[in-house]
Amino acid sequence: MGIGSMEEIRFKKKHVRLIHRLTKELHFSQEELENILLIYYNIQKQSEDKQHGITKDQFKEFLHNTLDMTDTEITNRIVHTVSRGPSPIITMETWARVMSLFLRGTLEEKIKHCYSVYDIMFNGKIGRDIMVGFLDNCIISSSSDEDPEDAVKDLVEVLAKKIDLDRDGIISFEDYRKSCLAEPALLELLGPCLPSRLAVHSFLTFLTPHVGKL
Repeated sequence: MGIGSMEEIRFKKKHVRLIHRLTKELHFSQEELENILLIYYNIQKQSEDKQHGITKDQFKEFLHNTLDMTDTEITNRIVHTVSRGPSPIITMETWARVMSLFLRGTLEEKIKHCYSVYDIMFNGKIGRDIMVGFLDNCIISSSSDEDPEDAVKDLVEVLAKKIDLDRDGIISFEDYRKSCLAEPALLELLGPCLPSRLAVHSFLTFLTPHVGKL
């Protein structure tokens, strides 16, 4: 990982309490968590602010290059969601929690994460206008007579009828949760908020030689 054994030992000793606490809370063994944090440390060493942590821009680059999350707008939303506030820094604990979600998260955890990304106003309400905003770039123009804007609106209506369970015109968290639990394929209905299975498997293979036994 680009650091010597003594530097690695010093790092683990420095963060031993955080490692022990997070091992109890996240979906990693202690060894896996140590490796996850060492990756953070290696990125941090390349940061302009080495003392405080990796920057949000470095985190976006990691998501793009390593976890194949290439939708720039949604990646920006993900970073804003997991680390709100004006600070340009992603903390080590935030990094560990996001990696636990992306690599081993439960369906319930993923539902909460994806809804938070789509809920751009952070008020528990996803209206049709927000859905149109997310889906606007997913319709590919063709030589047909159908207007792309109309196609997006039609798609939004189809999704809303399927997910707006109480028919109030708003996709609440409970609407979304119940729909995803019944049909997990709806999880990323407004765009990719999670790495692909292939990207996850590749990263876990790098992380541990025992991926098939986890």
